[in-house]
Amino acid sequence: MSRPEIQVAAQFLTAGSGGIARCARLTILALASEARISGLAVEDHAPTAVGHVQTRPFGGNRSAFVAANTIGALKSDWTIYDFAGTARAHGPLGLAGRPYALWAHGLEVWPGHLRDDYAKAIRGAKAVFANSAHTVRRLAESLPDLRSVHECQLGTEADLSDRRYPPPRAPERLVLFVGRNDELFAKGQDVLIAAWPAVVSETPEAILCFVGGGERLDRLRALAAASTAAASIRVLGPLSEAEVERLHRRARLFAMLSRVEGFGLVFAEAMSHGVPVLTADEDASTEVSPDGETGFAASRDDPSAVALAIVSVLKDDRLFDRLSRNAFERWSRRFCFSAFRERFLRVAATAGVVPSFTASSLQPSGHG
Repeated sequence: MSRPEIQVAAQFLTAGSGGIARCARLTILALASEARISGLAVEDHAPTAVGHVQTRPFGGNRSAFVAANTIGALKSDWTIYDFAGTARAHGPLGLAGRPYALWAHGLEVWPGHLRDDYAKAIRGAKAVFANSAHTVRRLAESLPDLRSVHECQLGTEADLSDRRYPPPRAPERLVLFVGRNDELFAKGQDVLIAAWPAVVSETPEAILCFVGGGERLDRLRALAAASTAAASIRVLGPLSEAEVERLHRRARLFAMLSRVEGFGLVFAEAMSHGVPVLTADEDASTEVSPDGETGFAASRDDPSAVALAIVSVLKDDRLFDRLSRNAFERWSRRFCFSAFRERFLRVAATAGVVPSFTASSLQPSGHG
């Protein structure tokens, strides 16, 4: 049987461009063994290699992207979009009946947030890949009659051959946050800063590092500077993937108390380095990192509980060792690239995107 032609269309495909871009890259890498793949990126300014696939950038030229996407979709068996916003480009193809799939990630499909044009794009898709059970539930609340949804948890581009346990780790008491800074600090930056004075009163050597850009980075810097524990808070802004990886190797705990995660790739990436995780208990975060197993979950409304969880991991070496090993092992079983690839190809076969396959037919991943 000949391999299908599949086009993956996204906002970004360059590494380090955020979680949705990471998901699109994972889609290309997973499908590479089963299909002939092309990749289009609306906002990228230069081609990038995703495995052996060389992507095509459009530098923000949406008209050129839509035209290229239309031509590519007419030639392809399927087009897969990174999210509903990009899938709106499929509109002109409706009469041609070209099948497409898209990913549903989180807040953009939740009740009260789902835009009408996004809903139309979702309804038109022959397959919707939802990144967690939480996203499946929230999407069902928004579009209760939707029947094309397939749950598929995400993973990391790193695979088992890329990591080892125990990882080398500096003897620091470093707590790491990686995420964008938005208007409402929905990922819990303000919660961590509020809890931090109580943390340093118990562990004076502790350091809190914030990594990530966003339109409210200056506000985060001001909030950190106003803390009574400001001397132990570092706001580093956006960093390269290599720099973030070095921080993972130094970190004792990854902390992000979000209320908007549809999955939480940053948790899986931290766990791949054996870093325990502190999450909130309001969204999909605990699907990735179960409370008490690979870290802890705390209420965003209880800074004292947040501080207690942080201090316990920073001070108790036996607790850290247990959580660290559990985090790495859970990543190895569920969230390394090979685990994601098998999971996604099963779902894609069920949806008719690729022919059926058996896991034994998959070769060890080299991303090639």
